[in-house]
Amino acid sequence: MMRMLYLIAVLGSLLPLGAWAEDPAGSWEFRTDIKTKGCTIRGVMSIGLEDPVTEYRDCSFISSETCGPTDPTPVEMEQSCTIKIEGDFVEIRSTVISSLTQGRGIEGYLPDHFTVKPTAPGRMSGTWFDRNYADLVEFWRTRGGATS
Repeated sequence: MMRMLYLIAVLGSLLPLGAWAEDPAGSWEFRTDIKTKGCTIRGVMSIGLEDPVTEYRDCSFISSETCGPTDPTPVEMEQSCTIKIEGDFVEIRSTVISSLTQGRGIEGYLPDHFTVKPTAPGRMSGTWFDRNYADLVEFWRTRGGATS
């Protein structure tokens, strides 16, 4: 009987909630090419554990935007974000905290938002968007998981 209960407990812990077979907590890199704007945004994001009361997660990231040969100097911004898992999707909403680019303020830089879902272990893809543009984005895990 104890063996059967153990087996049920182990199998139950392996069942994903929605498409989330792994906890998204940890470190991720991302990239989006905004074709209509001619820019690329790359970044590294840290996703925290879920708050059991609010079901939100805190996150933060540094984004680096380059806009082709006419403006090859990257604009780097520090952003904070909150995450909510809604079914198969992760909704990431951001706020620009500070500019890390010498001589550049945060004025005119719109926060980077994302709606993504898992596509493979350690990978997520979906949409990056701000107030004016939207395009595809890819995320991949750099290290660690929920216990890192």
